[in-house]
Amino acid sequence: MSRISLIVPATRDEPFRNGELATYQRLLMERGGVEAVEVVFADRAPTDRLSLAVHPMIQVVDDAANHVSLLRQGLAAAQGDVLIVLDPTREYAPEAILQVIDSLRESGADLVVGVPRSGRKLWSLGGVRGRTLAILGRLALGTSDGLSGLAAMRRSAVHSLVAESPAVSGSLILLDVLTWCSGTLLDVPVNTGAEDKRRIDAIGLDDLRQLKRVLDHRFGTLSRLIQFCVVGASGMVVDLSLYGILLWLFASLGFGSAGEAAEGAHGAMFVAGCLSIWAAMTWNFALNRRLTFNDTRHGSIVRQYFTYALGNALGIAVSLTLRLYLPSRFDVFARHRLAAAVVGIVVATGISFSMSRWIVFRRKPAPNPSEQEKALV
Repeated sequence: MSRISLIVPATRDEPFRNGELATYQRLLMERGGVEAVEVVFADRAPTDRLSLAVHPMIQVVDDAANHVSLLRQGLAAAQGDVLIVLDPTREYAPEAILQVIDSLRESGADLVVGVPRSGRKLWSLGGVRGRTLAILGRLALGTSDGLSGLAAMRRSAVHSLVAESPAVSGSLILLDVLTWCSGTLLDVPVNTGAEDKRRIDAIGLDDLRQLKRVLDHRFGTLSRLIQFCVVGASGMVVDLSLYGILLWLFASLGFGSAGEAAEGAHGAMFVAGCLSIWAAMTWNFALNRRLTFNDTRHGSIVRQYFTYALGNALGIAVSLTLRLYLPSRFDVFARHRLAAAVVGIVVATGISFSMSRWIVFRRKPAPNPSEQEKALV
């Protein structure tokens, strides 16, 4: 016998239609093997329990919460073995709840996402576009519908992040579920009402943060490495731009002539190079701390900065060594010196990223599973 928690964050302004939640609760109770069905309703203001017509019901109230924060607080308050998340802004048919819960029982999946059945023709423009978006969504997010508002999951798949961070930015319900829910995922076609629409509002900064959290959770180190390289590319622009500006500035002030610069021995080049490299390194550090490894900003910024500088210094030393050593030992690199430089850059990037990922921006150990379960109950 299982206990089911139906978590409903109040994401719409219109009141619930008479008996809407009660219908979902009744259908779940009529399913075999269900011991109890509780409704967890999370809203910014108290709601009249009689108007919802459901029992038992847990009410969570937070007047400052956004949609995702309401979801997390509702999940933290839920006590069921199976958790169902329902976004009331979507128009799901009553049987859709049963379709996701039955699929969760029959499959070995830890998370089941309700995906609306497509009524478009296979080769129509809308059908091709929908299938393309579904394929891209499955590759990036693990589900073909990142805007779904219906999901069922086992309690064992819920991560402690929900209890650790009840308040978080974001408005897309399923994206937050994908951020912390671990295990296998299954898409299930479900029936929707005639008025159901996927709401695609203007993409905001909070939505991008949600998407980043999903990609970090799904792809782990690979996601961080790509972000690290993008930040590094922007740092290269800063380095070269500032280097050129400083050389022009020094020349205009009479600290160096064109002939001296060509010889490569003038002190202005050395000073300009040092300043531009330092500025680029500081730029990269700030962006990596704010974006790539934004979940470790609680650490000491002084310690992080100096260990980051040390990691970069080690990477630069290895890069220069390979750039000089490989052409002296291997004919192929002697003929193609740029190839030796590329090898040095790749190795230096690996060293710098490894230092940043596991030393500079290291995370605190997560609590053990027993502590996670206690935090959620």
